[in-house]
Amino acid sequence: MRRITIIFSVLLFVVFAKSASGQHLVLHGDPVAKTILWISSDLPDFNSNYQITWSVSKTPDNQWDLLQGINTREIVLLTSYAGHYVKCEITPLNSAKNSIPIRVITKSPVVLSGNPNTEWFRNAGVGVMLHFLKAVFVPDGGSKEYNEVVNNFNVELFAENCKEAGANYVMFALGQNDGYYCSPNRAYDSIVGVAPGELCSRRDLPADLFKALNKRGIKMMFYLPGNPPINHELVDRKFKYTFGKDSPTSQFTQACWEAVIREWSLRYGKNLSGWWFDGMYRGGIIETRSNMNLKHNISTHTLAAKAGNYNSIVTYNYGVDTIQSDSPYDDYSAGEEGRIIQVPKDRWVVDGVQWFLFTYLGENWSKAGLRFNTPELVDWSQKVFAKEGVICFDIHATKAGAIDPDHIRQVIAVRKAFDESIKKRPSTNN
Repeated sequence: MRRITIIFSVLLFVVFAKSASGQHLVLHGDPVAKTILWISSDLPDFNSNYQITWSVSKTPDNQWDLLQGINTREIVLLTSYAGHYVKCEITPLNSAKNSIPIRVITKSPVVLSGNPNTEWFRNAGVGVMLHFLKAVFVPDGGSKEYNEVVNNFNVELFAENCKEAGANYVMFALGQNDGYYCSPNRAYDSIVGVAPGELCSRRDLPADLFKALNKRGIKMMFYLPGNPPINHELVDRKFKYTFGKDSPTSQFTQACWEAVIREWSLRYGKNLSGWWFDGMYRGGIIETRSNMNLKHNISTHTLAAKAGNYNSIVTYNYGVDTIQSDSPYDDYSAGEEGRIIQVPKDRWVVDGVQWFLFTYLGENWSKAGLRFNTPELVDWSQKVFAKEGVICFDIHATKAGAIDPDHIRQVIAVRKAFDESIKKRPSTNN
């Protein structure tokens, strides 16, 4: 299976279809589960006047099963599509009933080969997370005080501390529930009706941090709730969302939130390696988002997150204390956990979903202090790494960007355990 993955990573899979007018529909990408196929066309009105549908079938001549709720130019190839051919059809919106659609079909069925997009993640092994939130750094201030904190955050200091700790990736919070974000976003400002700098910072902090981390060989992912912030009354009113509690999103709310996510994804492009979406709980939220009868659904949310980098990874957090996957669109388990007990039986939680655990080193999320003794932490980490699991530790940092020295020391110890585990892995292991 590893050989198949290598071949597909080298060859671009392209299929053409030609309309009666001589114009083309082109299918791009590799038929590999957990990756994205996408279409392009030289039709002059392709952007607005065509209905797009996707279907799957065991054979290209057999009955096709329509994939409900996927009407976008891109499709995430789910593991359930393995062994199936994929077809895309486009039909003019104003066409006659007997109009023949233009269609393209993959030359071969979808193959399941782990998850190519998580290879870097498995090889990274250990990372750190910073809750860069107004509620953490300046809970009693407003826009002025928040922008001062964003402006004064020393990305070089933070990145150097990450390197010292041995973190191979950083999960960084754009924001959470207070309505403030450390990156400009025109879509967000427009929806809420505020000027730049009022809720989204004037400084593009992630852009600066990407530069500092990239030159040290450290990747970065974003933390963001899967829903609009619930603790800002104006924001919730403008997004038509529930103030003070997580709840299922309406189609209006979902379309707005996807626009915000897509803007960030496109801005940071291939620098952005992944997303960790919080608050996608059972009891209505994940179920509504997974309703493929709705125009805006888990597929459109995922594609918004991956708009700038088709190879980025996503997960949807279902809650705490169980390593699982609640969505076929997960690339890795959300893994929120308060303890260090669980260890993987295998790299994969389910097919194509990388085992991942996310916990905090301090007294609580974003707090200082140490709640684990280092030998215990290292012993547990060794068991995780032996089965090719991935770990992320929430750490405490000052407003200036200096990571707690005790947290640095513990991450260093875990990184050493990871390096030892790498030496023991067979070179051909996938």
